[in-house]
Amino acid sequence: RFISNIGDSRAIVIKEMKCNFWTCQQLSRDHKPLEKDESSRIYRCGGEIQKMEDDQGGWIGPLRVWVKNGEGPGLAMTRSFGDILGSSIGVICVPEINEYTIKKEDKAIIIASDGLWEFISNKETTNIVKKAFNKKEPNRIVNQLYKESYKKWKNKDKQVDDITIICIVLNNV
Repeated sequence: RFISNIGDSRAIVIKEMKCNFWTCQQLSRDHKPLEKDESSRIYRCGGEIQKMEDDQGGWIGPLRVWVKNGEGPGLAMTRSFGDILGSSIGVICVPEINEYTIKKEDKAIIIASDGLWEFISNKETTNIVKKAFNKKEPNRIVNQLYKESYKKWKNKDKQVDDITIICIVLNNV
């Protein structure tokens, strides 16, 4: 019933509506520097938000949280556990807590790190889940989501970071 979130992981619930139409609802919010309330806190606490600079002086990657005129921490999120340097510039470890009641049309809950969400939208995730859905084999869903995310990440970067995915198949359907 309760969803608690810190950082850039996300939870969504996948639903099968009438006429085999599948959709999703986001259950948590990513804590990214582009969120107005999150960035306001970082600036109030003396932090900076900007992209990382490459060797040629160009800006690359997502927006990150930095110490003003400093090197670190370079976090692509505004909430985190245990980041002492980040906490000095407004990175907090306070979770957002939401409540959700499972409904008859709910098929699965996907909880994943930014390794999935950076490259696969909620809608794409829903389509992949629909195609791979099997109540007895949630690992099929996880494998398909992982393969698609990994492929898209590899096409963009040489190095792939973490891709963590949990699939909860709901039995009330």
